[in-house]
Amino acid sequence: MASTTDNVASKKELHAPQHVEAPTNLDLEAVANRQDEQITFQYVWENKRVLGWCLLIFLLPVNFGYESSTVGNLLAVTPFLEEFGQQVNGEWVVSARDQQILNAATTIGLFVSAFATGFISDRLGRKKTIIGACILCVAGVIAQYFSQTVMQIFGGKIVACFGFGLGHSLGPVFVAELAPVRMRGICLALVNTMIVIGQWLNSLAVFASDKTHSDSLAWRIPIITQIIPPGLLLLGLAFLPESPSWLIMHGRHEEAAESFRRFNGPKFDVDEAMTIMTVAVAKEQELTKESGSWLQCFKGSDGRRTLIICMVYISQQFIGVNFISGYLTYYFRLAGVQNPIGVAQAAFAVQLFGNMCSWPLIDRLGRRPMIVGGCFVMTAALLVIGGISTLENNQKALMATVSLMTIWGFLYQMTLGATSYSVGGETPSNQLRQKTYSINIMSATAVSCMTLQVMPYLLNPDQANMGGKICFVFFGLSVPMCAYLYFCLPEMKGRNYLELQEMFQKGVPARQFKSYKCDCTLDVPESKVIDREDSTPSARDDPLAARIPSQSQLARFQQEAQRDGNTLVGLSHGSRDVKSVIRYHKSRASQAIKLFHEKFGKQTAQVPSDAVQEGSHESNSTSGSDTFGPSS
Repeated sequence: MASTTDNVASKKELHAPQHVEAPTNLDLEAVANRQDEQITFQYVWENKRVLGWCLLIFLLPVNFGYESSTVGNLLAVTPFLEEFGQQVNGEWVVSARDQQILNAATTIGLFVSAFATGFISDRLGRKKTIIGACILCVAGVIAQYFSQTVMQIFGGKIVACFGFGLGHSLGPVFVAELAPVRMRGICLALVNTMIVIGQWLNSLAVFASDKTHSDSLAWRIPIITQIIPPGLLLLGLAFLPESPSWLIMHGRHEEAAESFRRFNGPKFDVDEAMTIMTVAVAKEQELTKESGSWLQCFKGSDGRRTLIICMVYISQQFIGVNFISGYLTYYFRLAGVQNPIGVAQAAFAVQLFGNMCSWPLIDRLGRRPMIVGGCFVMTAALLVIGGISTLENNQKALMATVSLMTIWGFLYQMTLGATSYSVGGETPSNQLRQKTYSINIMSATAVSCMTLQVMPYLLNPDQANMGGKICFVFFGLSVPMCAYLYFCLPEMKGRNYLELQEMFQKGVPARQFKSYKCDCTLDVPESKVIDREDSTPSARDDPLAARIPSQSQLARFQQEAQRDGNTLVGLSHGSRDVKSVIRYHKSRASQAIKLFHEKFGKQTAQVPSDAVQEGSHESNSTSGSDTFGPSS
């Protein structure tokens, strides 16, 4: 009877989130120095597999860029204006109210999806969440295609925006958890690249359909083409690995190591990545003590992280990206530019080139110089554009305005637009990454909603009719944002998650992040080490446990190790699956036996019988104790 009770208690403990040290001889200083090396083309080419996975994951951000430009581009399509607009002074115009309704659908879908992503992805995993997002995207796009009224488009847009909003909120988090530190900047910058590609594809689709169709297909075709990215992503998801961070937090260490290997390739140092991430998660759990709650995102060092990300993303709205990108074609039309959709093609091509220029710069110059410097230059450009726009009925002033807006778009995509996603993906802690990023998307969406609701009244000819003078408004908003970013945005280039955890926890000033020397260790906090009478010794007490081989050594020695090694050498970082824990530690124990023989020759080591009892869940050959090593 006592044995049964102990068995049940043992199972409960294994299901609980338990954590111990992951022993390793990893030299953190050497790792930090290696990760801070300049990225080269050869290194990028060697990691082309990583870039391929990133492009697959970021297919839904293509929809995000596509959708964000749809309303502005369709406002230049005559069949769309005739079906949903009204005549003002002889010209077809969609009312400011209807524009608000369509923009509100995007805002609602993004806001709700950002909030839901934190719950859904933490419970189901990143991969399953993306599958659901793709299905919603397809359903929403089909609903919009068959719409007859503004309200029907509104309903379809909410569903579609909820879907690609899940992908937009989840994609950077997913990649940040998988990519190598040296590749993290360029990988996360690809989010913005895909968004710009989506904006450009939308402009091309509208341009082509407007030239070839004079009926409702002129606006329906650009809508239905949104179905392509989620369709391709659904096909590729069969091969996509799950997030290792999510797997580690759920105790599935073998699967986490395999995810790292599949995503990064066979040459990737899985042991190094697993060690850093598992210890970082353990330390974060020790500090939060609240299992990664939403409230924790606003407390202490996590609150600072959340504020930094939110302010970086809000700065995108304050600096006028919704006007330059979302309403570019519409503004060209109002300004009297001949063939506004054609002009927008060139403008988006310039923006895409600007984004591509950010790839080598983001890890050479760093995040802080790119964002702060870019914001200062773009803020000055807003003042110039607004000033030139005061010269009304002047063709030269009009052409200068169009040119400056194009240059502004180039600068935005090269600096703030691309780099903000790197900051968003790498700033949150491992345990709170998805929740923190979701809060960021919600705050940025709320600010975007306000600007999108006000802009039609400021731009429409039947309202304020400000035209380019709207840049004065954005100039006033961006000045205080530049000041915040200068004093509060840290440099995180080349830092692994253990280093970032230490610097935020110690409250290192933002402008000292770049030169700060970390002294972080691989020791897990005392309270995270399981202290049970029937547990095996921890690595600090048992010389054998301290020599448990790494993940990379596992693959090398597993075939030669004892097949029936039931001994569990220390418990792992908790699992909800008892068999998973036993399989993991049986394999590590068998390696330890092999290495012990090689290291100590005729010495022996005794493992307590309690550890063996844990192994009885999996094997019938369990003995009371195991003495291993050659006998004297």
